[in-house]
Amino acid sequence: MTTPSSQEQDRASRVPWPPIVFFSSLAGAGLLEWLAPLNLLPAWTTVRGLGWLIFALAFVIAISGIGMFRSIGTAVNPTLPASKLAQGGIYAWTRNPMYVGFSLGAFGLSLAFSSAWLLILAILMPLILQKLAIEPEEAYLSRRFGAEYDSYRARVRRWF
Repeated sequence: MTTPSSQEQDRASRVPWPPIVFFSSLAGAGLLEWLAPLNLLPAWTTVRGLGWLIFALAFVIAISGIGMFRSIGTAVNPTLPASKLAQGGIYAWTRNPMYVGFSLGAFGLSLAFSSAWLLILAILMPLILQKLAIEPEEAYLSRRFGAEYDSYRARVRRWF
């Protein structure tokens, strides 16, 4: 039996789940809309406009998280080691702004495209991200940063 090297252990995941979950949801919803359309959402212009507004807000939230990681010099990619703990900016409001952005963005797109399938997948996305990405990341960050992360986790909500 082999044990993983310290470099292999010093990361939250071997798989970049968040973009995989997001883009798989978009592709899956598109395929499901083509195979079995669900015309349950209104195609009103105001709903579509609201959807694009929500998507834009989601984009800003996610980009704010990425920008904070870059400004402090830590990896954005969850398959790489974290060198610093982000606690300022958007991270003072949510521990997972990129995942909030992915989830909220999918919800906004479901309204913008009147896609019931994408709405269903957008509702499931936070649950999937929590199991595949967030819980392993929280365990990793607790090991990596100890009491500093545990204190941060006690102060700041996981989502919003």
